[in-house]
Amino acid sequence: MTDTGSIFKKTGAGHAGPVPAQLRDDRMTDVFAGKIAVVTGGTSGIGYAVSEELLKRGATVWVIGSRNESVVKAKASLAAYKNAWFMAVNVTAADEVKRMIDTCVKESGRIDYLFNNAGIGMTRPSKDLTLEVWKQAIDLNLWGVIYGIHFALPVMLRQGSGHIVNTSSIAGIIAPPAQTVYCATKYAITGMTEALRYEFAEKGIAFTSVCPANVATAIFTGVEIPKEAIPADEAARIILAGVEKNEAVIIFPESAKKIYEILSKDPALKDRFMLELARRRNAGWESGVPYLGMPDDIIDLSA
Repeated sequence: MTDTGSIFKKTGAGHAGPVPAQLRDDRMTDVFAGKIAVVTGGTSGIGYAVSEELLKRGATVWVIGSRNESVVKAKASLAAYKNAWFMAVNVTAADEVKRMIDTCVKESGRIDYLFNNAGIGMTRPSKDLTLEVWKQAIDLNLWGVIYGIHFALPVMLRQGSGHIVNTSSIAGIIAPPAQTVYCATKYAITGMTEALRYEFAEKGIAFTSVCPANVATAIFTGVEIPKEAIPADEAARIILAGVEKNEAVIIFPESAKKIYEILSKDPALKDRFMLELARRRNAGWESGVPYLGMPDDIIDLSA
């Protein structure tokens, strides 16, 4: 059971001190230094990498995980940083998300960035989807984001500033076959984020959608990692570079961004690409070896 009362704090947390020299690199900027950031899904994968990169850059980071076990593990691995706070939060429960935001504001004084990153991936034949699977995905991928926005936005409006970064997916801007439930949640996030971006721009509140394709994380445990997947730490640097520029949508890796741009301009090619992807995925289910890559061999990416 999630223990929302547990706050694991480093000595001096909440006051970002100098970043240890061995943890810095030449690509860092000071834009995030001294800022307060909340990262859900922050104890693994992209969320962990974003949390660590923010910590390296001098931000105070609330690293949020869904289970106490994952939070304790993240606390141990990020022990070098004195500007990290940790909480176990079930983002599918509104009262827990409210407590997360309230506690952050009480302890840190404000929220400059909220990274709504918690979620689950899902690629499976649509005929196998149960209503329970639909509910699980919508509760975590969509309601978890809605709750974060609902409770953080009033804080940022009072501040007159803030940036909410919602993790969508490449499946939130194109619709790969066998990702029906995933697309349903991620398209919702992308559309919601765009609408909010325009609505609150004059209030000083920024909104960004993050739309990754394959990133080499534990999501691929037990299956072959697609060749185009990039490391999570590289993904984190791309995300923060886009957030720093206040980009509306951050798409990566570069190969996926190119595919998206090409398919958006050529509906006939898009149909051919998606039908081939469906053929390969259907064959993968039948053979017992899931096809999780992209048929980029039918697109000229050199142009």
